[in-house]
Amino acid sequence: MIHIFLYEEKGKFVMIPEVIKRIDTLSYVHEDEELYDMITPHEYGGIVSNDSEPILREKLLNYILSYCNKNKIIFQFIRINPYLRELPAIYKKSGYDVIHSNEQVCVNLLHTEEQIKKEYKPNVRYGIRRAEREGLRFDIEEKNRKNTRIFQDGYQKAMDILHASKFMYFNERYFDALMSCDCSKLAMVRDVNGATVAASIMLINEKIVYYHLSWFNRDYALKRPMDYLVHSMIMWAKENGYEVMHLGGGEESLKKFKGGFSGSRINYYIAYQICEKRKYELLCSEWRKKFPQYAEVNYYPLYRYND
Repeated sequence: MIHIFLYEEKGKFVMIPEVIKRIDTLSYVHEDEELYDMITPHEYGGIVSNDSEPILREKLLNYILSYCNKNKIIFQFIRINPYLRELPAIYKKSGYDVIHSNEQVCVNLLHTEEQIKKEYKPNVRYGIRRAEREGLRFDIEEKNRKNTRIFQDGYQKAMDILHASKFMYFNERYFDALMSCDCSKLAMVRDVNGATVAASIMLINEKIVYYHLSWFNRDYALKRPMDYLVHSMIMWAKENGYEVMHLGGGEESLKKFKGGFSGSRINYYIAYQICEKRKYELLCSEWRKKFPQYAEVNYYPLYRYND
């Protein structure tokens, strides 16, 4: 369930969305009471405010901790939006453990088109030319039910091929909600026969375009649809007046692919807070007994790895 935490004071406000999930329903948990954890929604979390001073953000975080203690929420996990650069220090001051997770790939759209393309690696430039010779075309598509199902089906197949973790799968309700949001754009690449061979969902705000989810049909891999898709999204974002195209991170192979489009990086932080240490450690212990093969994995919260 989604909660919106809001703190107001003298006409000023701060707010943040959080997802609260049951823990005691997990198969390996043997607790007799309801337990919960709280995470930011998929991708990045952020505290929205009409005031630049950090004090209101700190008061909001203190309130959230109090709420957790009263409502059997034993763990908080936050993926911090890398463009809200003040947040890591605020979380740390409020008692959270803050970790520099990685550096993520971004494209400065204030550069000229020539400057942007100059940063492309040779294999990316070759892939774009190959796609153009093959007659692939890029469009921002209508977010109707037909296109939503095309995207969902293609994404599902791609995750199956990759043997992706459960975290990377989304149900029909998620895609329907995502497509209904004004902040999303659906990009597709089609071949000369009109078949969709690659697609992506972008999330946008006033200045930044976020590369969210994507897939491509591996039967068309030699036509390089992903090189063409990402390049076309970058050019679309620049033409429409955005300042940054955020490509993000991911596993090593994905980061390497994204890094082929830009040498620019931005720091990405995560934060967490154990609200009930004894119960958290007990859950992690039970999880390790069931999944000893993942004993060395670094994941927060550990008991939800591959949940």
